[in-house]
Amino acid sequence: MPNERRIKVNETLVIQSFHSKPWPKHIEQCITSVQSWANQNKYAYRLFGDEVLEILPADYLKNCFGRWPVIMDLARLLLIKNHLNKCAHRVIWLDADTFVFAPGKFNVTNNEPHLVGREIWVSKKSSKQWKTRKHVHNAFVCFTNASPVLDFLIYATDRIVTNLTAASSPQLVGPKLYTHLNNLIRFPIMETAGMMSPAVMKDLIAGQGPALNRHLKALKEPMAAVNLSRSLIDHTVDDVMVTHDLFDQTIGQLVKNFKTSGLENPN
Repeated sequence: MPNERRIKVNETLVIQSFHSKPWPKHIEQCITSVQSWANQNKYAYRLFGDEVLEILPADYLKNCFGRWPVIMDLARLLLIKNHLNKCAHRVIWLDADTFVFAPGKFNVTNNEPHLVGREIWVSKKSSKQWKTRKHVHNAFVCFTNASPVLDFLIYATDRIVTNLTAASSPQLVGPKLYTHLNNLIRFPIMETAGMMSPAVMKDLIAGQGPALNRHLKALKEPMAAVNLSRSLIDHTVDDVMVTHDLFDQTIGQLVKNFKTSGLENPN
C-alpha cells in the first residue's frame, strides 16, 4: 500500500480490510473512526482490500461458497500471523463495520496474549418477551506472539471450512466457533468491544425501548466500540428492517450521546 510507514519492532499494529471504494457512508465512518483511534494511541495502521483473497488456500476459498464473513474469518487470522512474524509485538483486528464511538474508553491495555470481543444479542422470544444472549465475537480480536491459541484457530478454521460439503452459517467459524471455545477455555474478553442487534439499534435511535434496556442491563463495562453486523443488511430481524439508514442513525446517536461516557448501564 502506498505511503505506509514502516512498522517498528515491538509496535502495536491495527489492521482492517474492505473492498475497494466507493464505500457506503457507514463503512466510511467506521473505518475513519478506527484509523483515528489508532492514531490517537500511536498504533501503526494497515487497511487491506481484495488482495486478502490471495493468502487463502484454494480449497478453503471454494468452500466458503461466496460468504464474506467466512472468507474473512481465516483471512484475518493469517494477516495477524503474518504481521506478528514480521516485527509487530501485538496485532489488533477490527471488522470494517465496527465503529469506535468513545475512543477515550476504548483502551487495549490488557497484557493478555489474546483478546476477543463481547457479543450481547437481544432478540424476541415472543411478541412481548425478549431474550438476551451473552457470547463472544471475532469482529475485534487481539493477539501477541505469546498467544497459544492463534495457530490452533488458524488450523481449526481452515479444517472446519475445508471439510464442508454445503454452504454453512456465516457465523460458523466466527462467533459460533469462538463462543464454543470460550465456554470451555474462557478467553480474555474486551468488554468494551461490543455488538448490537437491530432491535437494540432501533430502540437506541428512539431513545428508549425494551431491547435497549435488556442490552444495557447485560453490560459489564461501558461499550466504546460497536460492530454493526453489516451482513444482516436488507434482512428483517425481529421486525426491524436492516438498512444503511439504520446504521447511519445508530452511529449518529452514539456520537451525539455516548462519545465521552460510552454506552453504559445507567443503574
